[in-house]
Amino acid sequence: MRGTQRARRALLVAYAALPLAAAATPRSVPSAPPTPGGLTLEVTRDGDAFVVTAHADLLADARTAWDTITDLERLPQFVPNITRVRVLSRQPQASGELLAVAFDGSFRLFFLSFPTHVWLDVEHVPYTDVLSRLRPPPPGETSPSSLKRFSGRYTLTTVGAGRGGATRVRFDYNAEFALAQPLPPVLGTLFGTAAVRAMLREQFAALVAEIERRARARQGLQPSR
Repeated sequence: MRGTQRARRALLVAYAALPLAAAATPRSVPSAPPTPGGLTLEVTRDGDAFVVTAHADLLADARTAWDTITDLERLPQFVPNITRVRVLSRQPQASGELLAVAFDGSFRLFFLSFPTHVWLDVEHVPYTDVLSRLRPPPPGETSPSSLKRFSGRYTLTTVGAGRGGATRVRFDYNAEFALAQPLPPVLGTLFGTAAVRAMLREQFAALVAEIERRARARQGLQPSR
């Protein structure tokens, strides 16, 4: 029962979001081959932390990529395992905007699915960077945070023109997070990193696909074959 409760409070790693200072780690799980869209993803461990790096070259302009990544409250419509996103507050800053955001989702492990809850401070620096860090749950919130540490960063860089002269943007993501409650020892050791990698790969592939879909719609283009 205790192991099940710990797993139930496992994690939300999604957006983010999101959104860091990545660290080199001695323990590594080999990443899967790149997806057809060119996405590469690596998940490693550093003590109790998961370290994530991802990148992809997109056939999209920077503004379309930016608008999709920062379309927070619509993320559940196209990113798997995110069920609800709420922007709790917005504050203008000299560099852009600071948002307090609540993310609800689920973490899957085999046939099990566990609810997750995370609150983040998300800084928007148009049109290049999204930085995120963990914030405590708001007063009166009954659900605990699924993470005890989180920091992340999206960076968009225009890298040239692609096929047909279309703008090509490089998407880089780095994040580091630790669970509020560890997964049960055997379960976490054998399957934790692989499960995180599989979930993140599915989420980022969906995000990349949505960015390129919106870019094609704006330009009146058909998917490349």
